[in-house]
Parts: sequence; C-alpha cells; structure tokens
Amino acid sequence: MKLIIAHLPNDAFESVRTELLDLGVPRMTVSEVQSSGPQSATMLRSRGVTLRTHLRPELRLECVVPADQTLAVVNVLRGHASTRWGLGGRVAVLDLEGLHEDSSEPHSFPDDPRLDAAVH
Repeated sequence: MKLIIAHLPNDAFESVRTELLDLGVPRMTVSEVQSSGPQSATMLRSRGVTLRTHLRPELRLECVVPADQTLAVVNVLRGHASTRWGLGGRVAVLDLEGLHEDSSEPHSFPDDPRLDAAVH
C-alpha cells in the first residue's frame, strides 16, 4: 500500500476527484492548506486594510492506494498538481507497512485498567 500526498489548486478538485473515482480510488482526504515558497508576496485587502502575504491557498489531497495503482494515481495528480508560484507540482509517495483494520472485537488496554474500563 502507498500513501500519496499532493498539493492542488482549489479549482482542480472536481476534475481530480472524478478521475480518481474512475480509477477506483473511492476515498481521499482533502484539507485546505496554505503554502509558501520563493515567490513574491501578494497583496490582499481585508476590511479595508491592505495586507502583504507570502501564503497561497491550496488543497492537500491524501489517498491510500494499492502499489499497482500508484503510477496511475500519481499521473492524475501530477496533471493537476499546483505548478503555480514555483511549487513544481510535487507529489509525494510513501510506503505503508500495514494498515490498521477496524474490528468488532473489544479493545483492551492491559497496561492501565482505567483505560480498559473507559472503553467498555
């Protein structure tokens, strides 16, 4: 299994989501983030005040896929990854040693009986 992380422009989400669903990637985590790079500052206006910022709004998309799907997913993400502002459209791929599977068995905390009692 691989964890894939990419930064995308906000307007790319719907097309990326559609392409990943077509590849069989049903779940992904999307966060609104701000990134900073070597680009020059931009001016924003808020409540009549001009502000200077080096932060750029983006989306951070994370998904876990089987190793055999990695290349296809990376290609989709690279096609949409944020190349604005000198970020280079980077996509990170990390190996996962194993996933915790949910189970219906009760959890046990043998080291501390207070924690075990709190769960049951």
